[in-house]
Formats: sequence, C-alpha cells, structure tokens
Amino acid sequence: MADVDVEGLCKEGRQLFRQAKYAQAVQFFDQALKIDPDRAEIHDMLGAAHFVLKNYEKAVVHFSRVSQLKPTDAKPLINLGAVYNRKDDFQKAADVLKRAVARDGKSVEAYYNMGIAYRGLSQLAMAISSYKEALKFNPRMLDAIQNMANCLLEQGSHKAAIEQYKKALEINPDFERAQRGLARAEEAHKIATANFSPFGRLVSEAALKQTPSQSSAKVHFRQLSDEEKTHDRQVLRRLMIELKTATEEFFTQLSEDLLEEVIHLNRSVQAGSRDVSKHLFAANEKYQEAYSEFTELRDKVQQYIKQLKQHEAAMKESG
Repeated sequence: MADVDVEGLCKEGRQLFRQAKYAQAVQFFDQALKIDPDRAEIHDMLGAAHFVLKNYEKAVVHFSRVSQLKPTDAKPLINLGAVYNRKDDFQKAADVLKRAVARDGKSVEAYYNMGIAYRGLSQLAMAISSYKEALKFNPRMLDAIQNMANCLLEQGSHKAAIEQYKKALEINPDFERAQRGLARAEEAHKIATANFSPFGRLVSEAALKQTPSQSSAKVHFRQLSDEEKTHDRQVLRRLMIELKTATEEFFTQLSEDLLEEVIHLNRSVQAGSRDVSKHLFAANEKYQEAYSEFTELRDKVQQYIKQLKQHEAAMKESG
C-alpha cells in the first residue's frame, strides 16, 4: 500500500512540476518522502523544484542526498554545482563539479557549469578551458560558445572572442547576446589596435603627412599627454595582474587537470592497456592549451612594454 501511495504522490508531483506549479509539487514530493525517505527520485525532484523556487539551501540538501544514494552518478553533483553557482559560491561549485567530471569525463553539463564557476572565481583561463571541453562533446552548444567568448573578451583576447561570437551567429544569426558581444569585441579590438599601434598615439600623424614620401623620411614622435601616460600605467597594471592570474591558473591546471591525465597514463602503462597513447595525447593537449593561454598574455605585456620603450628612446633622440 505504501508503494502505491508513493507512486501516486510522485505522479501528481511530476504533473504539477510540468505545469510549473512548483510550490504545489513540493507538497506532494514532501509527502512521498515521509513514506520513503531514501528514494533518490523524490530527492531529485525536490531539489529541482526548490532550485526553480530559489530555495537554494533546500536544493543543496536534496541534491547532496541524491549523490549519496547514487555514488556513481554524475548528474546530482552537476545539479549541486549549478546550485552553488546560482548562490555565487563558486569555489564549492568548482570542487563539486570536479567530482562530477571524475564520475563522467564526457559530461557537457559538468564542464559548462565548471566554466561558470571558474569565471566566477576570475580564473578566466580555467573557465575557457572548461568551455572548450564542453564544446568537444557538443560543438553547437550556444551558451558555451557565448560564455567562452565573453571570457576571451574579458581576458583581452579580442580576435579569439570575435571568432567565437561569429561562430555562435553562424549557428543562430538571431542570437542577440552574440550580436551585442561581437559589437563589443570589435570595438575593443579597434581601440586596442589603435593603442598598440605607433600611428595615431605615439606618432604625430599631422607631421608624418607633411613629410615627403621617402624611405629615409624621419618619423615625428609626439609627446604623450599626462592622461595617456596614466592610461598606459593602468593598462600595464591590469595586464600584469592578468599575467599573474594566468600564471597561477597555469600551474593550478598543471597540478590538477594534467596530473589527472598523468595518473590515468600511469595506470594504463602498469595495466598494459592499449589506451596509453590516448592518455598521453590528452595530457599533452591540456598542457599545450594552458601554456598557449599563458604565453599569449605574457607576449602582450612584453609587446606593450617594448613599444613604450621604443617611443621613449625615440623621444630622447628627437629631443
């Protein structure tokens, strides 16, 4: 009789949930839980209902219980990570989602939510890496493409951001968030190009136009205003902070993600597995991605400093 009652209550609760009557659905699931407190399905539905109702603490309780009842299932941990993200508790989200990935290394949702968590922690390189993992398994996941593009834009990788926004618009030309993001990225790239170029900022274009068009013509450098000098210091300070963060994230990724692949590789070698090359390639790919993101930012800092030094030297020669 108890089973019949539980099934009837769950059926009614699911129907109310589908009708978006979440508060009423909770009442039926709560009644079912009193009869069968260890049924994972009931905890899962209660977690989902409380999540929609923004009762995040209760959602945490129920999804945590599902994870205990289903110790090999990644889904409850993914749901738990999503709740922590919504609570802005990004470190807990990242920790839980790492466990989810350990249970299911091909879960798009796990990597996607991990990207949200790392972005919330201002670890942009790690966020980008997570979104890339999600897109390996679902290349047309618009939200992952959009979020990765946003991270690239925040990181200052304007060209890469533009490429991702365009990719999203190829999938859905009416995707307004991607349209707005593309406009922001193109404008940021335009400004950055002007700031990094010697023309229009370090060089007097008016004087240059008056110079005869000869290969030996002298370039007329101009003095930077106090405002421009302050801007340069701010840009360098921001770039150095980003470089420091990228360095920390680079070594974090090496110690976590790469170490995980090396462990798999070591186990495969010891077991005589035929998958040794697969783990070796995976480890190398993760290392190359992390190193590429780190060196891109480092090169940007070096380029900026080099141009400023060249300008200083030119001004001394002309003065």
